Amino acid sequence: MPSTASRLLQTNAAEQWKRIGTEQRVGVLMPLSSLYSSRSAGIGDFEDLKLAADWCARTGHTILQLLPLNDYYHSPYSTFSLFALDPMYTALDRLIGVPPSELKAEIKAIRSRFPTGLGCIDYDIKQAKLDLLYAVFSRLGLGDAVDHKAYRDFAAENSDWLDGYALYTALKYDYSPDSWENWEPAYRDAVPAALGAFALANETRVQFIKWLQWQLYEQLKAAKQYANSLGVHLMGDLFYIVSRDSADVWKRRECFWLDLVPGLPPEPAHMQGQRWGDQPVYHWDTVTEAGGLMERRLQYCEHFYNIARLDTVSALFKMWYIPRTAPDELQGVPGFYYPDSSGDFSQRGREALAKLQGFTRMLLCAENLSPACLSYTPVIRALGVPPINFQRWDKDWDVRHDFIPPSELDPVTIFTLSNHDTSLWADWWEREAGTIDASKLEGFCQQHQLDVTRIRHRLFDAKRSSAGKLRWRDTVSTPKKLAELAGLPIERIGDFIHEYRNSYGEKEKLWAQMKLHGPMREKADREIVQKAIELIISSNAVWSIVSMLDYLCMLEIIGGDYDNYRLNRPGTERGRNWTLALPIPLEALLEEKHCSQIQQIIGAVAAT
Repeated sequence: MPSTASRLLQTNAAEQWKRIGTEQRVGVLMPLSSLYSSRSAGIGDFEDLKLAADWCARTGHTILQLLPLNDYYHSPYSTFSLFALDPMYTALDRLIGVPPSELKAEIKAIRSRFPTGLGCIDYDIKQAKLDLLYAVFSRLGLGDAVDHKAYRDFAAENSDWLDGYALYTALKYDYSPDSWENWEPAYRDAVPAALGAFALANETRVQFIKWLQWQLYEQLKAAKQYANSLGVHLMGDLFYIVSRDSADVWKRRECFWLDLVPGLPPEPAHMQGQRWGDQPVYHWDTVTEAGGLMERRLQYCEHFYNIARLDTVSALFKMWYIPRTAPDELQGVPGFYYPDSSGDFSQRGREALAKLQGFTRMLLCAENLSPACLSYTPVIRALGVPPINFQRWDKDWDVRHDFIPPSELDPVTIFTLSNHDTSLWADWWEREAGTIDASKLEGFCQQHQLDVTRIRHRLFDAKRSSAGKLRWRDTVSTPKKLAELAGLPIERIGDFIHEYRNSYGEKEKLWAQMKLHGPMREKADREIVQKAIELIISSNAVWSIVSMLDYLCMLEIIGGDYDNYRLNRPGTERGRNWTLALPIPLEALLEEKHCSQIQQIIGAVAAT
C-alpha cells in the first residue's frame, strides 16, 4: 500500500498538503471564548491566542483548532455575517492608532465589571466593549482612519461584504433592531438611494463598524503569524448555517432560498426527522461560482487560518430541504432531497468539494458525516480531505460490533475524543458508554406493543442508568437472553439486537483496547483518561486532536460533574450553552507542572 504521504500528495489537495506537511500531528481544540488571561477583559481576545500558541509549542501540539470567531447571536454557529469577526474578541490594549494609556482606566473598569475566572461568560461584555470602542472612536476622531493606508486597502479589498455588513449593523443600531424582513420596504429591499441617504446621515457609525472590523482583522492576522512562527497551524471553522437575520442574507438574497430551511429526513432514531430552525438554505449553484460567496469567504479566511474545518460537508452531496411554511411539529417529514434522489450525489459532492479546494490555499478537513452520508467518506478522502472521526463512534458496527483498532484506522483521518457538541470523554465513559438512548427503547416497545416500564425493568439496571441513558443488566448476556426477557422471537427484533451488540459490554471492549489491567473501573480516573488520549495519539490517523477540556480532566483540574463543563447541548435552548470559561487562566496552563505532563505523553507516543 502507498504511504500516507504519497497518498495525500496524489490528491486534489496535494499543494495544500505540501504546504502543511504530511507528517502525523497532534492538535488541541481551544474555543477562544472559553480562554482568558490576566490581561483579558471579560473574555478571551485575539491577543490571548498568542498565549494559546505558546502552550501548543511548549507541549508539542502543532495545530490549534478554534470554533467560529464571527459576529454572532447566542451561538458561534448562528452569526450575523459569514465574514465579520466578533467585536467581543477585540484586544482593547492592542488597537492601532490608540495609545494604550488612552484606554488604561476604561479597560481597568471593564475588567472590574467583567472579572474572569468565574467559570462562565457574561455576554454583556460584548456591548460593553462596543460602547467603549465607539466612545473612543468618536472622542479621538478616528474617522480619520480613512487616511491610514492599511485601513484604506482593507476597506477597498473587502468592500463586497464590508459595506453591506456596516450598513446592516448600523441599521440595527440607528434604525431598528428587528429582523431586516420587518424593516420598511426601502431598507428591507436594500434600495440604493435609501441606503446612501442612511449612510450619509449615520456616517460616524458606519465608519466605526468598518474601522473595528479592520482592527479585528489586523489582530487575528497577527495571532496567526505569531502561531505560525512557532510552528503552530491555526484551524478555523467554516460553519454551515447562516442566520436568516444576517448581513449576507439581507444583501445577497440571490445566494439563498428563503422559502426553504435545512434539516434531516425521518429515520428509525428520529421518526419525524429534524428541522434546523428557520434559517435559509444555500443556492449552491450560485454560491460556488467563481468569484462567488464561497470563494470570497475562503479567501478572507486565509488571512487567519492555515486549515479550515468544513461544517456539514454532507450538504455538498445532498441536503434535506423543508418548506419554511410547513408546521414545526412535522419536523423533517415534509422535506425533500436537493438535488432530487435521481441524481448522482457522489459526483455532485466530488465536484463541489473540488471546486472549494481550488478556491483556497487552506487545507480543508471535514466534520464527520451523518449516518445517511457515510458512503461519501471515500469520496472526500480521495480528494485529500480528512474527516474528523470520534473514538466513541469509530466502530465496526455490523460484524465485530467493537471499536476499530487504532492501527486499522484509515490514515486520512483526524481522530478525536470529543468536541463542542459532545459530552467530555470522561462523561461519556461514566454515563454513556455501554448504554442505549431511552428513546430507542420507547420506539422498540411502541413498535412491538410492549409495556415500556416492564421491559425497562427486565433489561436495564436502574441504579446505573439515567433518565435518558439506559445501561444493560449484566444478566442480559446474549441476544438470545435479550429476546427471552423481551418475550419475542429473536428474528423479529433484529434492529434492537443490533443496538444491543454495539452497546452491551462497550466499556469492557474499550478497556481491553486501551490495554488497562485489572477489573474495569466505572469512574474516569486519571489513568483511564490518559490511556484514551494515548489511544488516539498513537493511531494511524494523520492528525489527532484533543480537546483542552479532556486534558483538564486528565490533569484532574476538572472532575466530578463533567456535564457542568460541556460547551453545548445540541437541540436545547440556550441555557448554559456556549457560556463555559475554563477553570484556570492561560498563564496557569503554561506552568511547567501542567505542560510537562502533556509533553511527556506526546513525546512518549511519538517515540514508539
